[in-house]
Amino acid sequence: MFELISRNRKVYTRDRMAFFMSFLSVIILILVYQVFLGQIQIDAIKAALHSDKVSSDTIQMVNYWLIAGLTTIVSMTGTLGAFGVMVADREKKLSEDFKVSPMPNSAVELSYAIFAILFGIILTMFSCVFAIGIFNGFSSLLDFSAADYLRMLSIISLGTVLSAAIVLPILAFIQSSSAFTTLSTIVGTFIGFISGVYLSIGSVGKTLQQVMTWFPLTQINALLKQVLMKDSLKSVFDKADSSVVTDYKESYGLVLKDAGGKALSNQFMLVYCLIIIVAFLMLHFVIKKVKK
Repeated sequence: MFELISRNRKVYTRDRMAFFMSFLSVIILILVYQVFLGQIQIDAIKAALHSDKVSSDTIQMVNYWLIAGLTTIVSMTGTLGAFGVMVADREKKLSEDFKVSPMPNSAVELSYAIFAILFGIILTMFSCVFAIGIFNGFSSLLDFSAADYLRMLSIISLGTVLSAAIVLPILAFIQSSSAFTTLSTIVGTFIGFISGVYLSIGSVGKTLQQVMTWFPLTQINALLKQVLMKDSLKSVFDKADSSVVTDYKESYGLVLKDAGGKALSNQFMLVYCLIIIVAFLMLHFVIKKVKK
């Protein structure tokens, strides 16, 4: 098993195009943020606080909002990109060669998933930490405690496993590298919109808000925002009314509400994501059984 995982790693890192595709959506996000996304949020905060000035804490907080979104996207695109090894093997008919080897087919398929998840966790955690240093200065990394980093890692790991579970049923129908590249581009863009990264959840209609709320990676994004933004939120809204803080959290996806207006608890979101993982894995096994 270890040899197969190591082999998958070597094959993936040799494919520079696949590695680049893992970052394509991140590049798009940074460009969108630099052009208008960050400024829109800063202007909204200035209006809410009735201030003409922008503090460094405000800029830092908005940056953390971006970083949470960026991290959410990478958890999907990075994990999906690593599954490119499986698609490439399928296209080259190498999967047929594995079937005549002593290694059971289930172990081969498991090695693809384990590699994709491990790679996704490492890439996503690195991207999160690196983005914090780039946007807010590497000294800001010291603002987080060991417990905070453990929470980030836990959320990122859950998001990565969730991403793997979501894409597995889709990948059952992907037979070529060109189709996989197209899928990666579509998924990266779709995730940015549906999880409230390119558009804040408060800027869309109520129906779309509910669609976004119940997409599981939106909840991963919300959990990450809560960890990354907790200190800067206190600094920026220190003298603001509680209603202003509540409105901001709801508009920018730190707090998610169901159709009845009830806020989803962190415990509920964690359980919901676990249920989605199990549901998509069951769907994957059903698809595999039907295709046989």
